[in-house]
Amino acid sequence: MSGPTHWYRAYGLRIRSAVALPFAPLAELPASEPDVAVRLGAVPETLPGGSVTHSPSSLVWQARPGAFLLHVEGVARYLVTGGRDVLIEPLGADDDTVALCLLNTPFAGLLQQRSITTLHAAAVATASGAVLLMGVSGIGKSSLAAALVERGYPLLTDDLAGIVQDAGGRVMVLPAFPFQRLWTDSLDAMGWGRRAQSRVRQGQNKYWIPAQRTCAVPLPVYAAFTLGVNDGGDIVLNPLPPGRAFFRLLDHSYRSKALHAMGQNSTLFRVLVVLARQVPVARVTGPRHPFLLDALADRIEAHLRRAGPIRSPGTATPA
Repeated sequence: MSGPTHWYRAYGLRIRSAVALPFAPLAELPASEPDVAVRLGAVPETLPGGSVTHSPSSLVWQARPGAFLLHVEGVARYLVTGGRDVLIEPLGADDDTVALCLLNTPFAGLLQQRSITTLHAAAVATASGAVLLMGVSGIGKSSLAAALVERGYPLLTDDLAGIVQDAGGRVMVLPAFPFQRLWTDSLDAMGWGRRAQSRVRQGQNKYWIPAQRTCAVPLPVYAAFTLGVNDGGDIVLNPLPPGRAFFRLLDHSYRSKALHAMGQNSTLFRVLVVLARQVPVARVTGPRHPFLLDALADRIEAHLRRAGPIRSPGTATPA
């Protein structure tokens, strides 16, 4: 896994990495020092003074202000410190798995250390701003984002949304890495099987694919949708008042326990209060089986019709 140094840009950060990430690095190397440095080395098994959480899966993390340690069984240990330094110790997984795991929970910890609010959300770009698609794992965020990308709405982020306030107080979504992660049933439903690259994790039928359209500039949030399931057979969209919207947004904060352990709760609450006041938030539900992806995308797109797909110099589209 060791080799040449690679440079990337995501979430407005210049990233220098000893780990090759599964998409194109920057063609021109920045002249300045990186905002984030990713290195390989020995990572301690414990974090002194850190709280410990065992996730339902094979994840074990510890956190305290300025430091976050994650152990992914059979993959790697990741130590994130100071919002800048990431140290990785691989534990036997293939290179792509180690790299892709870096871009989930460890990168969320890094963003949180930099006081960048994190939501468990995908986001696409419209001419009026970013659209957040929030929900629990497996609810269909990435599939819905992929369907909207196919309809001309460039991708901002696939699963981990980083949001900040600009100088004018607007809540902005930062452009993330230019890829999506989809299960095989979603790939088959959209005829995207040939686009699949390596597995997200050994033993999982989930693959990463390069995003076909991306937006490379931060955008103000235009609308937000929280996805769920109902017992009927139709897609139902219910706008939420600001008070309920705030708690829905809070429900979808990324690794909120780790954020609390690192002392970043006040930043999260402040940004989400502003977001709930500034932006229309709606709850969208549909049947779990069958998953009505086209109908869901139709309903979201109808809600966004006045905005339309983005067309700007910051948008990259395939040739």
